[in-house]
Amino acid sequence: MWYWIVMFVLAAGSIAMLSVSFISIKKRNDRAVYAGSGGRRGYGPDDDEEIPDAPRRRRRREGDDPRDQEERPRRKKKRQWKIILEDIDTWDKYTFTFYDTIGIGRGKDGSMYEKYLPVSGDGRVSKIHCVIIRRGDKLYLKDEGSRNGTYLNGERLDGPAVIQRDDIIGVGETRFEVQRILRESE
Repeated sequence: MWYWIVMFVLAAGSIAMLSVSFISIKKRNDRAVYAGSGGRRGYGPDDDEEIPDAPRRRRRREGDDPRDQEERPRRKKKRQWKIILEDIDTWDKYTFTFYDTIGIGRGKDGSMYEKYLPVSGDGRVSKIHCVIIRRGDKLYLKDEGSRNGTYLNGERLDGPAVIQRDDIIGVGETRFEVQRILRESE
């Protein structure tokens, strides 16, 4: 006897859950049709008029689409870069994975750059000292108007300069060696 009561309760509960799910899906679809019509009257679930059927689309076969005939230009995907810098004096290594920019400076807030390397122990480093930027297939080092200048391999930068492996970047009295530069393959 208990067996049949439990089975009846389970069946009734399942039916109730299915009907509630069906009703909520139906309401959601009705709202979506109404919202898709731009909120125009006459297409809402509470109106007397019926919702018109959507026009049927013909399935395209291969070769039907004129866009198949011409080669679509592909968007050039931005490549990700990885650079490893090592502080020559402390042997600290810094690894950055980025798309466009890495800022270097004494300031704590580098939110204007994609990645930021704070150099806190050097008073000769400006708050925003220099930046490593990607242009095309190369990385450049550019001074950001620092008071004491930015140096690449011992020479003061006048404008952006290409950086590569084993270069020495000088900011204030701190020097970073470029250990590796890696680029995501196409």
